[in-house]
Amino acid sequence: MFCQAFPAIEYVFGLLEIMNEMELGRNRYRTRDCLRTPKEFMKIWRELQILNVNCMYNYATIVVPANQWLFSIWCVYCIYGFIKLDGPFAFITFVAAVLILTYLIVMFSVLAQVQLRSTQVLNSWGSQRQSLLFKKFLRSTRSIKIYIGSFYFVDHGMVLNMLKFISESTVNLIVVN
Repeated sequence: MFCQAFPAIEYVFGLLEIMNEMELGRNRYRTRDCLRTPKEFMKIWRELQILNVNCMYNYATIVVPANQWLFSIWCVYCIYGFIKLDGPFAFITFVAAVLILTYLIVMFSVLAQVQLRSTQVLNSWGSQRQSLLFKKFLRSTRSIKIYIGSFYFVDHGMVLNMLKFISESTVNLIVVN
């Protein structure tokens, strides 16, 4: 799972950097201005959409859902172990719970940034006066999202729901035992 997750991190940060360069209205850019023309934007945006579809074909089916569910369940048991155990095992499970929870929050918050940034980029281009063809392109274009399975995508609300699941499951496990 970790061997497949590390390339996903590079993909997400690369995608966010490309979106930063494509957004209009910034003070400084690292790339040339000729890359921010409507023609280049349409070409690059479609390429990013195709790249995202291909990456989600690999990651959305197994890697991202496995990261979410396995680490969430592992975090629940580590928090439970921290509360119920004593001695060095309690400290070990506490450290593991903190590390896993930090990983989940950071990783899925970064994944949620992809959808947020792509919406901001599309809005920045939509506020410009452009040709009729470009306006139709913007209306037909969707934001780029990181999917989990085929049902839903990562956003900040999903991160909060994941934390809610972890806390409720931990409380349920403590009450049962």
